[in-house]
Amino acid sequence: MRRTGSVAVVLSLALFATAAHAQSRRTSLTTSSSSRSSYSLLGAETVPTGVDVASGEFGYPGLSLGVTHGTSPTSDIGLRFDILYGFENMTDTQFGLGVRVPLRFTAYKRDRIGVLFHIDPGIKFYTTDPVSFGFQWPIGVTLGYTVGPELDVAFGVDVPMFLKVAASPVDFFIGPMFGPAFEYHVDRELTLGLNTRFGPIIETRRGNAEFGFITQFLIGYRL
Repeated sequence: MRRTGSVAVVLSLALFATAAHAQSRRTSLTTSSSSRSSYSLLGAETVPTGVDVASGEFGYPGLSLGVTHGTSPTSDIGLRFDILYGFENMTDTQFGLGVRVPLRFTAYKRDRIGVLFHIDPGIKFYTTDPVSFGFQWPIGVTLGYTVGPELDVAFGVDVPMFLKVAASPVDFFIGPMFGPAFEYHVDRELTLGLNTRFGPIIETRRGNAEFGFITQFLIGYRL
């Protein structure tokens, strides 16, 4: 009888250990999978390697549609088409079109805090009379904080730059802009967010400065 009881105890312990190991493995795999699938378009985490995320940003100074592709664990590249109705983020209404190639790099990532740099080289034109055409290369840095699995908050410092080469005279617009951003992951695929920036925009040729701002709602979908 004592032998039968001992065997039962050993079998019970073995089954318990097996179940515990299986649960631990499932938790590990789930955590790993969640980590690999996470991304941020407004915060400090790039899109995972080989993953594509389509997105749209709607608000002022325009509408932006594009896709972002993960190139490494700490970098991604995108393509954006902009339909503009505010001249260089200012309150001056002017229709325009632009295309840019955002490049993002994670400079620091630890626990819930991250730092990301970006540069968005491209071209744009406005339907002024005569037409204004030039090159853009806005740069910026974002400090991001992961509040939880669904919510990211960030604070960005951007420097939009636009060199107008046509029509004459040549002009250059630049301005530091600051503001918070919020991003909510509805599920693994769908992301919603709000991006804001505020600051002066300086026209260097005449030395004028005007108030500029960005307020855009984000919709992102992992393909």
